[in-house]
Amino acid sequence: MEHIFPLPRPMPAPPKPKHPVLQAGHRYSIDTQKLADNPLGDVEHDVQNGLLGDYSLSIERAAVVPVDTKRTPIHAFVWNSDLLSPPLKSCLALTTAHPQQPKQNRLTLLDARMAAPTVSLADDMPTLSISPHFELAWDTAGFCSQLGVLQLLESTRTAHFANGKTMTLLDTESEEGDPVLYLSEEDRRVPVIPLGGFQKQGQQQKLLFSQTVTQAIPSEIAGNTVASMSVLEKYTVYFMQNAGPDRPDLYIWVPLHLPIVWGWSIRVQLRYDGVWDIFRKKLIMPSASTEAPKLPLWQSNSLLRQTMQMA
Repeated sequence: MEHIFPLPRPMPAPPKPKHPVLQAGHRYSIDTQKLADNPLGDVEHDVQNGLLGDYSLSIERAAVVPVDTKRTPIHAFVWNSDLLSPPLKSCLALTTAHPQQPKQNRLTLLDARMAAPTVSLADDMPTLSISPHFELAWDTAGFCSQLGVLQLLESTRTAHFANGKTMTLLDTESEEGDPVLYLSEEDRRVPVIPLGGFQKQGQQQKLLFSQTVTQAIPSEIAGNTVASMSVLEKYTVYFMQNAGPDRPDLYIWVPLHLPIVWGWSIRVQLRYDGVWDIFRKKLIMPSASTEAPKLPLWQSNSLLRQTMQMA
């Protein structure tokens, strides 16, 4: 008996969820026999039910495409699995490329803060700046994925001259009036800025996303002496995920968290002693918003909307 050793017990397979867990951002084929009379193919209907035919992003525009019901087989991207009805879920086929997983990826906003705006010298130029900071917890329990951020902007920036005239430097509401994609001069000219590399399935990490938004304050523009500068802006920050940005046929960028809104209304003015000072300010502190659209759309970007219009 002393030579008998118990064999190790086999590890039980993880239990499968009772209902399929369909991952946002993945493409699934649709069983047309189960689809019945569901009116897929209309953009508004598809979006309201958590599906897209495609979601293509560029720095000029974001385009939502309805599900193409004339193709065989029919495919659709899930952009929000919470909006899928049980009958619609049953029509989406699980494959080896998109297996059934017991959990979803999750992004948690731990802290959002913003210091007071400042005026300081940058390359010998007085510069107005503000810096929001976002502390995040990133959990890829469902699948390997990359985290990214894009921002929409509503903005009016104006220079006020000593002679009483004004000049519009940036105006995002001169045409359609809808928010535009925010791009800085240093951005890599892509709509979604990756926040690091891919995170493997089952990993967790905390990370910090911060940015600095600036407005240079020149002493004169087009021969006119600048007396003050005003900035009125609202930013909507979207944290996105994508399981394969290099495979747009299989994966799309989708929001991973409620949009976060922040903004500032500020005016800087030249004092009698030649120092630029903040004359008026009002801040919208960063906070999650349920009023902003969960699927970011735009028809232009902030670099294209920069103007030099005298009034």
